[in-house]
Amino acid sequence: MKKILKYQCFDLAKALVVYYLVIILIITLAIVGLNVTGGTERSGIGFSSEFFCLIVGLCMFREYFYLFMQNGVSRKKIFAGACMCLVILSAVMSAMDVLALYILEALPAANVSYMTISSTLYSGYVNNAGPVLRLLVELVISFLVMYVFFVAGYLISICFYRSPKPGKIGIAVGLPLLVVGGMPVLMVAFPEVFARLMSFFLFIMGYSDTSSGNPFIGMVTLTVLSLVITGLSYRAVKGAQI
Repeated sequence: MKKILKYQCFDLAKALVVYYLVIILIITLAIVGLNVTGGTERSGIGFSSEFFCLIVGLCMFREYFYLFMQNGVSRKKIFAGACMCLVILSAVMSAMDVLALYILEALPAANVSYMTISSTLYSGYVNNAGPVLRLLVELVISFLVMYVFFVAGYLISICFYRSPKPGKIGIAVGLPLLVVGGMPVLMVAFPEVFARLMSFFLFIMGYSDTSSGNPFIGMVTLTVLSLVITGLSYRAVKGAQI
């Protein structure tokens, strides 16, 4: 198990380093550009980490599954190693994102904001919370969001791997269309349905009793969601064949 975990973590760490180098470069160029030109608008680099997590999850099943199965590793150990690796990556990325958020807030001439889910969705709560509580909320919410995106991508990659050719085409074509085009169509064609879905989302994320949001309800929701997706992924891995 240690060798499986070590191999995956070191392999994915390369992509993680490249990702944060690109983010640092973008932020640096934005800060320098805005200060040189005298710009005063604040732009945000938000939710890029979540998309990175989703893409990593989408790419990490097939290669590792082939490699470990050919070396006699059981599906249970393959799945456990993947989950442990994703937990570690989620913890590292949540710490990096919160660190970037605090650093940019401390720079008076930054002109660039680095947003996280908690700093955006629960801005009213975190801005009024004490420093320790705010840090805790930022880290936990960011960790859970990262892990949800990781395992969501992982589950999609398993479903793609196990699907016949028509199913693969449907996932590859239909899923992006659903995400990119489905929401705008739903918003325009069925505004009441979209409004109810948004109300339900806000409710389960802790916006039923306070306008500033309750991040602890959001933590429970994200934990349940991550466990459900992880359970579905395990069942999918058990039936996967080389």
